[in-house]
Amino acid sequence: MQMTEGRVQQKARTRRDLLEAARRLMDSGDTFSVNAVADAAGISRATAYRYFPDADALMLEAALDSHVPSPEELVGDAQDVRERVHRVRHFLFQAVQDAENFYRRYLARVLDNSVQTDGSRQIRGGRRIPMYEHALAPVREELSQAALRDLVLSLSAVSGVESFIALKDACRADDETARRISIGLIDAILDKGLRDLEDVRLNPA
Repeated sequence: MQMTEGRVQQKARTRRDLLEAARRLMDSGDTFSVNAVADAAGISRATAYRYFPDADALMLEAALDSHVPSPEELVGDAQDVRERVHRVRHFLFQAVQDAENFYRRYLARVLDNSVQTDGSRQIRGGRRIPMYEHALAPVREELSQAALRDLVLSLSAVSGVESFIALKDACRADDETARRISIGLIDAILDKGLRDLEDVRLNPA
């Protein structure tokens, strides 16, 4: 188990180092390529290509990553769990609404990469999961590991670019309707999760 966790942390560090090097190159205006980023990060080129298949994928991910606050910054000093969760939801929804074309291009690139690699290479950062994990911190100790995981995944599934595009394209919703439905979905998931938590409090094992 420790080896697995260590490997996950190592991969996260490698990915972070590549993105930081990519942003430095983007800011400097130097020639941008996966090879150049790998060299700047002090990481082998072969390793860099395992994380990002081409310069376009790396540039998109680096640009997105630079505009995402940490979970701590995002949640701030909010203590109420519902408010904490909605701060995450609001950020994810607003980010996509404010830069819809960019996120559509980003998602298209991610899906194209998934098809080309049979899903074996993941270029996405998975940012919303740690955001919701932090938002739920006040009740973390009262939920089972499985219940917490299900709640985080449920909240994540109805947040971000995929749900936004589904509401806009498949459901033909306008922005305000999409926002209202997004809030309702998050509240419904939270209501169930917190109701289950209240049952545990009233009927401890």
